Amino acid sequence: MDITYRKADLNDLDDLVRLRIEFLKEVQPIETHQYSEENLQKSLHDYLSEALRTDTFVAWVAELENKIIATSGLCFFQITPGFTLIDGKIAYILNIYTLREWRGKGVGKTVFNHILQEAISRGYKRISLHATNEGRPVYEKFGFRLTSDEMELRLP
Repeated sequence: MDITYRKADLNDLDDLVRLRIEFLKEVQPIETHQYSEENLQKSLHDYLSEALRTDTFVAWVAELENKIIATSGLCFFQITPGFTLIDGKIAYILNIYTLREWRGKGVGKTVFNHILQEAISRGYKRISLHATNEGRPVYEKFGFRLTSDEMELRLP
């Protein structure tokens, strides 16, 4: 088993779109889907092609025999600086996803570590994510803690 880990590039675009949709189908109940899969595919393709080109989104993948078996995502944004975040820079980790047959073998954990190191190497002091129940214990081992200080409003 010779798994390689690497940063994704534009050649991986179709796989990144496909795996993002697989991930979302697994974690989001169908009754919450507000858009069709076709619309989401187009939106993801447009976003990822631009964001990968401008380096505002980074993905690390695990690959075995030229097939991606795990993926990740990292977005960068900035808010107004404050006392708890002097530069306002936030890295957001998302889409840590491993194909079912590779779960529990450390592949996702390794991909996650690569994406975390990417954020750290870029100087980000606040790194956030939303965790599934399955993923929470893994992230806690890396030092992540639950917070409850956010609210949101979703508009149609």
